[in-house]
Amino acid sequence: MKTIITLALMLVSMVMLDMATDVWTCVFLKALASFFFVLTGFFAMKERKSGSAYSRIIMAGLVSGMIGDVFMDLANLPDGDLYFIIGLVTFALGHVFYLIAFFKKTGFRWLNLVPTLIAVPAVLFCVPATGMFEFSPPLLFYAVIIYVFVLSFMMGKSFSFTEFRENPGFVRLTMIGAILFALSDLILFFTLFFTPISRLPKDTTTQFVLHVLNLLIYYAGQGLIALSLKKEP
Repeated sequence: MKTIITLALMLVSMVMLDMATDVWTCVFLKALASFFFVLTGFFAMKERKSGSAYSRIIMAGLVSGMIGDVFMDLANLPDGDLYFIIGLVTFALGHVFYLIAFFKKTGFRWLNLVPTLIAVPAVLFCVPATGMFEFSPPLLFYAVIIYVFVLSFMMGKSFSFTEFRENPGFVRLTMIGAILFALSDLILFFTLFFTPISRLPKDTTTQFVLHVLNLLIYYAGQGLIALSLKKEP
């Protein structure tokens, strides 16, 4: 029951975040919404009565996500480039925690690399070829490539959980959560770097719709990963 309440509070905070315009209000509401998916994971772990290494590492990933959320919103301040880099690194660390946890459950499968073999070349070669993406400073492009590698590998590793046929709830929550997380970052990638979108004023309908979609899919993904601890085999 506690996990349902915290998920509901997370969604309420997210809706309030959609309506906020002041930077510091956004930072507070983003931190609050993210705190609730961390709390969801904590209560799910307690309901499962699991103190396993897997659940603790997933919790570390959720906390990293919460910290990354705060820094990503602080990046909206003037001269916020450093906050953006810190947020990117913290999010990448969260994916590393998820990867480590997933490897504790299952071994490596070549299938795990399929998303990476698609995503990394697409960013490394196709994105510059279009001439429609802008990274400032230019070195940010290489940081994004590293992030895409970690993110896509994390999503691919979640596919290994299909072997837990006796626990389909755990499999669905983890895999869908990982896929939604990756999808939310794909939307954010285009919002931030694809010039036909990134150069639009922040108050345009396109920017607003993408912002709402990004938040909705992101929090759904993190919430499902947190909730999966309740079903851990």
